Amino acid sequence: MGKVIADATVISNYVLIKRLDLLQKAVANLCTTREVFEELRFGVERGIFPASDLGQIEVLEMNSEERKIFSKLADTLGRGESSCIAIALTRGFKMLTDDLDARKYAQRFGVPVSGTIGVLVLAVSGKIISKEQGNRLLSEMIRMGFYSSIESLDEILS
Repeated sequence: MGKVIADATVISNYVLIKRLDLLQKAVANLCTTREVFEELRFGVERGIFPASDLGQIEVLEMNSEERKIFSKLADTLGRGESSCIAIALTRGFKMLTDDLDARKYAQRFGVPVSGTIGVLVLAVSGKIISKEQGNRLLSEMIRMGFYSSIESLDEILS
């Protein structure tokens, strides 16, 4: 499996429940961008997120081609989402985001997209956690403010 680039929406859901380790176990070759890292660091500094070790996620810098794509997207999307799409598009990565607009742009460009729930499903399917644990984590994320289209992984997993 190639690299998977995550934006702040997905990373923050796992940071908020203190399970960034699960995201890293479920998604091999996880990375993010400098722009996303700065958003997350700002959230930690402002007390929005608990302090966590974000240093274990590989942080990528955009090249000149990616900066051009980023500049066009940043008029519509946030800096983090724009940087993730730009890198995913040029380098052939998959992308993790829960931002609906970012998902639409990524899919329009042919970038495979998943999100917070997809990672939970991956963790259960890969036997990293049980379905019951996945449901508890999803409920905890929802309590912390995550808008989920489902209330239980039972709606996806049999």
